[in-house]
Amino acid sequence: LTSVPLNAAEDSKSAEPVFPAADLEFFESKVRPILVKRCYECHSAQKADPQGGLRLDSHAAVLKGGDTGKAVVPGDPK
Repeated sequence: LTSVPLNAAEDSKSAEPVFPAADLEFFESKVRPILVKRCYECHSAQKADPQGGLRLDSHAAVLKGGDTGKAVVPGDPK
């Protein structure tokens, strides 16, 4: 993932969201290491066919979801 939280406002000049520096620092230091250690083996571009069709290695892929639907819905912490 290149950016979090997943419900941040989009920059009008790009398709990628723009996030506050504190949010990026939190994601990069606390969240990404967990995803890399526990999820990327099965849910990233490292695998030709990600398990359940779910990739967790990019913002767009997380929002897209997998074979059973969305894994994350911006603004819905459930």
